[in-house]
This record gives sequence, structure tokens and C-alpha cells, in this order.
Amino acid sequence: MINRKKSGFLMVESMISLMIALMGVTTLALTVRESRIIERRIEQKTDRAYAWRVLKEHEIKRILVHDHIYELSGKNSIYDKTEEKIYKIKN
Repeated sequence: MINRKKSGFLMVESMISLMIALMGVTTLALTVRESRIIERRIEQKTDRAYAWRVLKEHEIKRILVHDHIYELSGKNSIYDKTEEKIYKIKN
């Protein structure tokens, strides 16, 4: 009888620790995923600002930066030909 109670307690304890471990792994995966999304967004912003500056200073029509083709579009904006979108550049 006592042995059964011990094994039941150990089973419940193992299940709880497994649930805690799964929650930890899930939280870590979500954190890594979100940080990669933020990193990619910042990289794109930097690429657009770099392309805008090079296009302005060197008076060229197009530039290729990380598989995106950029063209000037107005005073403070740039056209991404790959995505077919216009982005504003903040100075």
C-alpha cells in the first residue's frame, strides 16, 4: 500500500516536471522566433536607409541590397522594386 502511494506520487511529480520543462522550451522557442522577426525588420530598415543614402550621394538609378532592388521615389522615400512598395526614410 505504501509503495503504491510512493509510485503514484513519483508519477505525478514526473508529469508536473515534464509540463514545466515543456513550458520552458515553448517559451524559449517563442522568444527566439520573435527576436529573429525583430532582427529581420531592423535589417530591412537599415538596408533601405543605406540604399537611399547611396542613391542620393552617387546619383545612380538603382541599387541591389540583399536581393532587393531599390530606386529613389521622391525626396525622402525609396521604392523597393522587389516588393513593389514605397517606404519613407526618416533622417
